[in-house]
Amino acid sequence: MQKTILITGVNGFIGSHAASHLIKEHSVIGVGASEQPAIDTLDDYKKMILPDSSLSDYLQAKKPDAVLHCAGQGSVPLSVENPEADFIAGPQLVMHVLDSLRRSKIRATFIFPSSAAVYGNPDTLPVSEDAPLRPISPYGFHKVISENILREYYELYDQPYLCMRIFSCYGEGLKKQLLWDAAVKASHGGMQLFGTGEETRDFIHVNDLTRIVSFLITNEITNTTLNVANGVQVSVREIIETLMGSLNLDVPIHFNQEQREGDPLFWEADISRLSKLGFISKVPLQDGVRRFAEWYLKQNIK
Repeated sequence: MQKTILITGVNGFIGSHAASHLIKEHSVIGVGASEQPAIDTLDDYKKMILPDSSLSDYLQAKKPDAVLHCAGQGSVPLSVENPEADFIAGPQLVMHVLDSLRRSKIRATFIFPSSAAVYGNPDTLPVSEDAPLRPISPYGFHKVISENILREYYELYDQPYLCMRIFSCYGEGLKKQLLWDAAVKASHGGMQLFGTGEETRDFIHVNDLTRIVSFLITNEITNTTLNVANGVQVSVREIIETLMGSLNLDVPIHFNQEQREGDPLFWEADISRLSKLGFISKVPLQDGVRRFAEWYLKQNIK
């Protein structure tokens, strides 16, 4: 059954990938800060820099079945440098969209991309959705606050929601974070990265992430929190070596042995809750890194 899905921040990395995937089966509309949308096949687009008081009117006019909230920022280092800006782009914006839904009287599922940053450094791995939340960065703290706002609107206003705790999402189009940083440095002949290289992450390709969103919407799964990952622990050194092979670059990889503030040590998700729903990922890490490398080589980095 076709649904209408509104994506905030539709021009961003996750927002644009989600729009490209969801539009195959659903009516997708979006709001963003640019004059024109990154995806020209949207059923409707409105330039809107959130918070915007006209959002509730737009919701009332379009009557979406779901709102995928991709607006905001997704950088732990930036949150450490400017926690106030991260709060404004995080919990404050979540509150604005949820209250716009309340005022519009539209019963749309609010889909929130949270983060594994809410767990900080887990006591045990793999970490399940029931584990204690112990964030170690402003970004992580603000995701916890945003999740509490979801529960507030659910319990007080019966606002349906989906909370996705995304681990390390990567893929073509992401011009920041580990793979992009390493590729740019390697292209210039040298590479020094934070940490020891033995830190681990649980990577998920953006195409699998958008398939999860589509799966959850299609199956009308609501009012739950899900880890979104592959359930596989991969060291930073391993994925960088895979990236260098895909780029066909022989560049020494140096780690500075310094832990960057806000970065966790080891991550591995317990994805049993997601798996029991019937979802299976399709992009193995090797293939995902190769696709990222092919895209990167077309960027003409100088």
